[in-house]
Amino acid sequence: MKTHSAKPRQRGFLIIGGVFLVIVLAGLATYLASVSNTAQTASLADFNSARAYRAARAGAEWATYLVLQTAGGANTLKTLCETASPAKKSLSFGSTLTPFTATVTCSTVTFTEGASSVTVYSIVSNACNLPSAGNCPNAATTSATYVEREIAVSITN
Repeated sequence: MKTHSAKPRQRGFLIIGGVFLVIVLAGLATYLASVSNTAQTASLADFNSARAYRAARAGAEWATYLVLQTAGGANTLKTLCETASPAKKSLSFGSTLTPFTATVTCSTVTFTEGASSVTVYSIVSNACNLPSAGNCPNAATTSATYVEREIAVSITN
């Protein structure tokens, strides 16, 4: 007579746990990749925002220098502001600011205070990375990477 063992052999029990573990690890890897991509996109946007600020500031400082020049001439912004108010000039940059353009606008207002005349120069520098027809801002863009910054300066002379 044959004897049968009381315990039947069980096979494939660990495969259920293995499949569950693979699914959980795949989900975790997908989540981490998504978080990493979002962090990199936010970091790039922050970096481009800082570059746009530097470009706008460079445009404002350039215009301030030209307004404060004592020597006159047809090429100074001071002369342009006084003859064609508002005067507009677009600037291109090199190095790390290469993709940015700054559009500098200057206008003047003259007041009489007592016996003297006071001229106020209003300078607005707007920088962006996707200019429209060479000028910033670009209101028509729908790009997710578009960045623009504006700086305004007033000078009394």
